[in-house]
Amino acid sequence: MPYPKNIEQKLEFDQIKELLRQKCLSEMGEEYIGKIRFVNRFDLLEKMLIQVKEFKKILTEDTPFPNEHYYNIQSAIRRAAIEGIFLLEDEFHHIRLLLQTFVNICKYIEQRKGIYPQVESLFTGIIFNQQLIKLITKILDEEGKMRPNASPELSKISSKIGDKEKEVRIRINKIFTKSNESGWLADSGITIRDGRLVLPVLAEYKRNISGFVHDESATGQTVYIEPTEIFELNNIIRELQIAYKREREKILIELTNTLRPELPELEKYSQRMGLVDFIRAKALLAIDLDAEMPIISKFAGLKLVDAYHPLLKLNHQKAGLPIVPLNIEMTREKRIVVISGPNAGGKSVCLKSVGLLQYMLQCGLLIPVKSHSECGMFNDMMVDIGDEQSIENDLSTYSSHLLHMKYFTEFADAKTLFLIDEFGTGTDPQFGGPLAEAILNQLKQKNAFGVVTTHYSNLKNFASNNKGLENACMLFDHDKMQATYILELGKPGSSYAFEIAKKTGLHSQIIDYAKSKVGDKQRKIDDILIDLEKEKRHVNEIKARFEEREIKSKKLVEEYTILKDEIEANKKKLLKDAKLEALAIITEANSKIEQSIREIRENNADTETIRTIRKDIKEKTEELKETTQHVNPKNIVTPQIYTPSTLQLKIGASVQIIGQENTGEIMELNKNKAMVAFGELSSWVDIKKLTVVASTKKEEKKKFIAPTGLDMNAKMQHFNTDLNLIGTRGEDAVRQLQMYIDDAYLLGFKLVRIVHGRGYGILRKLIREQLKSNPFVDNFVDEHMDMGGDAVTIVTLRV
Repeated sequence: MPYPKNIEQKLEFDQIKELLRQKCLSEMGEEYIGKIRFVNRFDLLEKMLIQVKEFKKILTEDTPFPNEHYYNIQSAIRRAAIEGIFLLEDEFHHIRLLLQTFVNICKYIEQRKGIYPQVESLFTGIIFNQQLIKLITKILDEEGKMRPNASPELSKISSKIGDKEKEVRIRINKIFTKSNESGWLADSGITIRDGRLVLPVLAEYKRNISGFVHDESATGQTVYIEPTEIFELNNIIRELQIAYKREREKILIELTNTLRPELPELEKYSQRMGLVDFIRAKALLAIDLDAEMPIISKFAGLKLVDAYHPLLKLNHQKAGLPIVPLNIEMTREKRIVVISGPNAGGKSVCLKSVGLLQYMLQCGLLIPVKSHSECGMFNDMMVDIGDEQSIENDLSTYSSHLLHMKYFTEFADAKTLFLIDEFGTGTDPQFGGPLAEAILNQLKQKNAFGVVTTHYSNLKNFASNNKGLENACMLFDHDKMQATYILELGKPGSSYAFEIAKKTGLHSQIIDYAKSKVGDKQRKIDDILIDLEKEKRHVNEIKARFEEREIKSKKLVEEYTILKDEIEANKKKLLKDAKLEALAIITEANSKIEQSIREIRENNADTETIRTIRKDIKEKTEELKETTQHVNPKNIVTPQIYTPSTLQLKIGASVQIIGQENTGEIMELNKNKAMVAFGELSSWVDIKKLTVVASTKKEEKKKFIAPTGLDMNAKMQHFNTDLNLIGTRGEDAVRQLQMYIDDAYLLGFKLVRIVHGRGYGILRKLIREQLKSNPFVDNFVDEHMDMGGDAVTIVTLRV
């Protein structure tokens, strides 16, 4: 069991719980937050963490999860359980909406069967009774009001009330018209008093209209009279309304009685909805924190990589400030880390970060660390942080610390994680230091894991000379005289007391006097620590430079390998193109020769001459084919590409669209546009998007041949300037977006609209990241508020 009782306040976990409450949709979810407990069962904890991890994936990568109508129906369930009590329309309406949301959640999970197994397990064994929704819907309309035809008797009464009210309106309208023409009425029209239609009669004419006086105005100048002619009709209506009320209650009683046997199942649905809401809140917090599920182990231990204090991370993100990650490790060989260093250097933050992250994890929350971090299981956590002074219990600060130490030394074991801040302070250092060392030695013998912060030299020495302990220090920039907030394992740190005092402006005479009071041995140790820290920082800088060079070298090798592969691939392609070109030359030559033969025949050349010519042609053709099979790639020259400024566009010129490899031919020119034929396809293209390819007539034979069935004109006709990606999963959305932008650019469109919706903003962020890296996109902005606002992105393509 974690110690002390207020450990959550000590570690600031209560603030984490408050952030979770803000993420919940319902009171049911908030109730689960109040039930959060420190878990030391590996199988249960693993299941809880995977559920949050899967839900985080749902929220970031999948379509929106059902998140409406998480009503708390516990009160209605308790009331319905009592015989003779019936639920009201709004209570049944909330039950129906919650049941419908439950159905939608079940369908959502069923459609993704096997993708989110741990979330799916929440609904294992639940058989939903669809009849409940049907029963309530038969009685209530979509707005939760009782239907006029909820029963035959109610329908009959409703019809009668409608008829009588209609008759009353007809009669009172006649009376109103006549009285108004006589000038007996005030300026206002027919009104209602006590649920009855009345006329606003001027006080001096109240004797002119026979009827019942219901009220008068504040000034007494207007009297509200119900005419005698409609008085009896209104009485009949009142009786029908009473009958309607009785029938309504009868229907609600019957519906409540029908629902009563299903209350256990209904409560199960409600509880499961609360649990889903709770897990969803944890996933949303994980998204805010960039939290991950580390590698968890059944054994005690800890390895945090690029960890952050959750609350500090959120505050710094909000303020736009940088935050330094924490890297720390506790193994069986080095169970206890003793952190030293300057004041305000981050020692306490490191200690609290370790405690809070481990506590969060064992309460089933993802934590802001790298996913390859490793976290073991602890049976207990014990913390001694802050001042526990108590006047009521006659405890001084140091006494309260000693009480905690007594508990630690008695109950800690190999599965305990303890945290002690400013170990040994609160009393005379001459005695507090040795006592702290004795306590630390006892905890070491119990094989407990822990983190302590201290300024005491004897504790630093103890950690250096004993197995199972490791020194660590908060680095300090000696040149700038400021903390770096970086934790370094393996060596103790100086407190930099005199250096910090000098920086604050304390008089040098005071500092010199203080130095004279420090023993030479202690001063030398402190100076050695400072020098070691400087040298270590210098070594780290050199190491970082070498690592940077090594990374650059690896990158160059990779680039060289890729370039080599590309050259080999291009060589094969050029060889193939050369062969195709040679065959195109042969085909063209044959065509010209056949034309010559036709001309010879038309000039009455003899048959023998023609036969001889054809034989020579065939021999030449075979010779050319044989030659193309032995083309040397080294002699192949890549066609040179010219820009429009170096080679003028003209009809018949060979061109390519910038960024594409297919070659087309210009068929028409019209100001800034050109009709380009790509095989069987043709389209108007902006000339700024074209580059001219220098090629011979022989090369034109191998120009782009359009795939069978494609029609650029048809594509232009069916192209939609709006792309709707709402509900599309991440990878599919990126693929559709890329294809759509390519088509829009090819077809010459300037502006297009991408509809992605709002949701959690995840799809919008993904789309905009893709647009930033697309070479065809010039810029993009939100749509006008009246046209969708930030749910729609307007994209401007390059010209």
